[in-house]
Amino acid sequence: MKHWHKRSMEEANLLNPAFLAVCIFQCVKGYGETARTNAPYVLPFLVTPLVLHKITRENIPRGVNTTFSTWITQRQGVHAKIGYPERTRSIAPYVKEALAFALANQLLTSNSDGSFSTNQNVAIPSRSNDNITDEILECFKKAHFCGRWLARAGKIETVMALLGVKP
Repeated sequence: MKHWHKRSMEEANLLNPAFLAVCIFQCVKGYGETARTNAPYVLPFLVTPLVLHKITRENIPRGVNTTFSTWITQRQGVHAKIGYPERTRSIAPYVKEALAFALANQLLTSNSDGSFSTNQNVAIPSRSNDNITDEILECFKKAHFCGRWLARAGKIETVMALLGVKP
């Protein structure tokens, strides 16, 4: 992990802990709303590379009626798998940093089984303004969607196998 003063402008902006923490919060929230249980520890590590990769994010379906297993075997999903393991590995330190930020700032709670739940008192902006662009909002929305989507996809181990990654 690079020190802040050694990070490029793009890296510092895209992979900053606050932004990633909100993306993670959104995916954990979506997962909890759908599964009615806490999100597994690995979920942020799976969702973040999907959401931050613009081409993948743009190809994620709009509704949960398209199952994850169907999508990942179609053209858009197959393209999303290209480079996914490498993206997941390279972003893992930033996800860990964002998880620490989210826990320290009480966006998330870590449970005794290693799962995550969200602080229900946190409100995430839903409209762009001077500080939040449409692209940032799209990342937040897709992270929430992916949490809901993966909650419906079955066991997290199956999702990982479909994405081509191992714990």
